[in-house]
Amino acid sequence: MVLLSCSVTEVPPVAEKGQLIAVNYLKKSNYVIQLAGDWEYYPGLLFTPSELPEIKSIREPHYFKFPGIWTKSFLDKGFLAGDGYATFHLELNHGLKGIPLSIKVPEMESAYSLFVDGEKLSSNGVVSASYQTGVPEYRPQIIDFIPKENQTNFLLQISNYHHRKGGPAQLITLGRTSDIHKQYEFQILRDMLLVGSILFMGLYHIFLYWNRKKDPFTYWFALTCIFVALRVFITGNKYLVQLYPNLPWELHLKLSYLSFFFITPIFARYVFLLFKPYFSRRVYELLKYVGYASCFIVLVTRSSFYTYLMVPFQIFTLFGALYTLVVLIRAIRDVQADSIIFLISFVVFVASFVNDILVNNLIINSPLTIHFGIFMMFFVQSIYIARNFSKGFVEAENLAIELSEKNQTLQKVQNQITILNERLETRVKEKTIELQSKLDQITKDMKLAKSIIQSVTKVPEMEPYLNVDILYKPTADVGGDIFFVKRIQDFYYRFFLGDATGHGLQAALYSMMIQSEFERVSAVAMRPNDLLFYMNQHFYDKNADLQIYFPALVMDFDFHQNILRYAGGGVQNQIIMKKNSEPTILENTGPIIGILEHYRYGIFETKVESGDRIFLFTDGLFEELNEEDGMQAWDELLSVIRSTNELSFQEIIPSVQTMLFQKMNKISWKDDSTLIVIEVV
Repeated sequence: MVLLSCSVTEVPPVAEKGQLIAVNYLKKSNYVIQLAGDWEYYPGLLFTPSELPEIKSIREPHYFKFPGIWTKSFLDKGFLAGDGYATFHLELNHGLKGIPLSIKVPEMESAYSLFVDGEKLSSNGVVSASYQTGVPEYRPQIIDFIPKENQTNFLLQISNYHHRKGGPAQLITLGRTSDIHKQYEFQILRDMLLVGSILFMGLYHIFLYWNRKKDPFTYWFALTCIFVALRVFITGNKYLVQLYPNLPWELHLKLSYLSFFFITPIFARYVFLLFKPYFSRRVYELLKYVGYASCFIVLVTRSSFYTYLMVPFQIFTLFGALYTLVVLIRAIRDVQADSIIFLISFVVFVASFVNDILVNNLIINSPLTIHFGIFMMFFVQSIYIARNFSKGFVEAENLAIELSEKNQTLQKVQNQITILNERLETRVKEKTIELQSKLDQITKDMKLAKSIIQSVTKVPEMEPYLNVDILYKPTADVGGDIFFVKRIQDFYYRFFLGDATGHGLQAALYSMMIQSEFERVSAVAMRPNDLLFYMNQHFYDKNADLQIYFPALVMDFDFHQNILRYAGGGVQNQIIMKKNSEPTILENTGPIIGILEHYRYGIFETKVESGDRIFLFTDGLFEELNEEDGMQAWDELLSVIRSTNELSFQEIIPSVQTMLFQKMNKISWKDDSTLIVIEVV
């Protein structure tokens, strides 16, 4: 029984019907007590301790659960829901007569006067029964006094006309003077270490961004750190007010709200840049504009209005945090680097954020922890970065040792090679002169071929009908992929995409032959399938000995009728992303060019409208995704193109290229690759 009783933590007493008996609890020298529970409550009355007996004789007191607020429903009283004034009374039996005591009094909403044993010891602002004379103020204080009896009477006057919450929303703490001051000094040390740590993280990442602007997320990470540090400094013990005692209450409150409202859009930008493929741009825009709009309202309105934004904005921010959790889970599913450790730290942040919402709305009674949650999240990420640097140093050391051993071996081989080089040097000089002359001629021919190809593939002006963006990646200066864009009439445009054989000069010659024939038959071919028919017949009849065979497609846009016409010969399936619908697959309408005589190609027609996107490409763009299964590779390309639905037109090709390289685990293609993205304006 003794062991059991020692293991149970003593629960501090609470006030009942205006009386708090804490004699046994406060016997321990290191115990402090919060004056929580039921205080006597006199709504609509402001009186002094000397008037208390007379008030009690004519009016039965109500009882008010401390801490709490008297705010009525917004639906009942609108923006006056927190307005009012009242007097509270508590009798504390502590048994500490003659022992120095202290009380820590936080801010009250939004002006108060505190009488201890009939003497006014503490106040903030001006308590008044009218809006005209009431003055709000926030200034937490520690009040020292020596009780003359074993019990102490507390009388608290509060008025509010400037905040959505009215009443004693914070706890008053009482204890021995040394314990209260020690506790307060510890809080100062803790908060300053926290502010310094988070602020240092912010400044460090500002310098990272300054020296490496290719990673803009470090800038937004730094801004988040700075605003969190500012919020810790402004809220809680109100260190800003202690540094600047004459700071206006309205300005202080605006800074408190802005330091919270700005965090949501800034942190959303940071997460959006880290996990861009998984974070919806529309959701990010919503978080950004709602956050900045709320900040603007705080700047241009009075506290009696914008303080009502806090609860809706907290709920809105919580939904944003939950969406971020979904984004992180999707990133983990796709094995995105760093996503697991980010998720763990972010869960800690969300838990601390939910705790603060519950505390600020008096649902639970616990310390504010949002700054600790964000600090832990950033601290975990810093550990992860340091670990990666450590791994890099270890690998560098191992490579240095291995390189030293290899250098010794190479030195022996180099001595042998030096002897051989001396013998070969004369012969190399002779061959170098011969090869250089040939290389100069080849280089000249290649530059000419490249210049010719660039001139014939120039895209004409297409406003106001089409936006066009092209990804053209030949493996040599001149590749086998060839494309032409031609304006037949002001409202009629034709696109041609083919895959000629070979690279270099051979590909350039073939491309010129194809381009010449395309220009010739475009004047007479009214539809895409007619153009393929004429080109097929030409290469079958005239170039049979050369054996020129190539896949090609033709796509026409007729904006008199808003019709797209398509014909494909031996190419892979192409893709139309219709606005707000599933993709349309464009299949072949005939064989490759030059293989069958007199072949009549089919044609595909469809209506187009603003926002439709068409993707034309050669097989080199995707075949390396799965070299053994071409259909599987095409399906993976389709999934990549689907993921660009929410992107702007300018972001499509960079995003497709990045995601394809990630899937292929490389930074270049082995074959010529061409992607033409067309958007109907």
